[in-house]
Amino acid sequence: MRITPRWMAVFVVTVLFGGILVSMGLGEWTTKTNKEPLKFTEGKYAGENNPADIRGSYTFGDVSRLFDIPLEDLAIAFRILEADVAAVPLKSLEENFAYLEEELGTGSVKLFVALYKGYPYDLSGEDAFLLPEAVELIKQKTTLSQEQLDYLAIYTISEATAPAAPLIDESTQPSAGDSEGETARTPTGGLGTPDPKQDHEEFVIAGKTTFQDLLDWGVKQEDIEKTIAQPLPSLNLLIKDWAAAEGFSFSTLKAQLQALVDAAK
Repeated sequence: MRITPRWMAVFVVTVLFGGILVSMGLGEWTTKTNKEPLKFTEGKYAGENNPADIRGSYTFGDVSRLFDIPLEDLAIAFRILEADVAAVPLKSLEENFAYLEEELGTGSVKLFVALYKGYPYDLSGEDAFLLPEAVELIKQKTTLSQEQLDYLAIYTISEATAPAAPLIDESTQPSAGDSEGETARTPTGGLGTPDPKQDHEEFVIAGKTTFQDLLDWGVKQEDIEKTIAQPLPSLNLLIKDWAAAEGFSFSTLKAQLQALVDAAK
């Protein structure tokens, strides 16, 4: 018997929707995402939700519900300014904190929840950064091991506490009556060419630092190559991007290169 395309289409639709109706009748069909993380299967916390399985599709409301953490604490820890904290998705963190040198995202939420609740957490995995407010909350809620304290000493975003732009001291600004030909004063109050060493932040490796910057700061090429165990890459390449492409931990590499910068000054 030859089946025409028309009857084949009817057959497919019948099977498809018939299966859905049967599943709904049995209570096995759902159109909602199941936001329930995996649970610890052994040890002291067996049966409790495992923060390592938190996903970017979760909202802070989901995190609060699943791990019994007040929304107020989550708002403080991640600087959430929205009125409806519960509706804010975790995946929005990376965009909200794009101005920071280090990445703050879903991994940061996993780390915060684990330490806040005192759950076991593998610190040897991804590099997860936290804001100072989050670290302070954690220290108030639980007693940290020395390993955890050492980790937070490295992965707390200290830059986040600095103002977005330096404040201007009006008393140091030239008045309208100053002569255009008057010698400019340096930030330290002296006369002549500003001292390039007057601002130590110039010599701090961050997300926008290139290999050329290292050379400009006095680091020898051979020392850089010895540290990265490779010939010096393109000088205009961001160190952070190179580390990501080569599978290096940027934080670890940054600490090693910063030591070279400090020694050169």
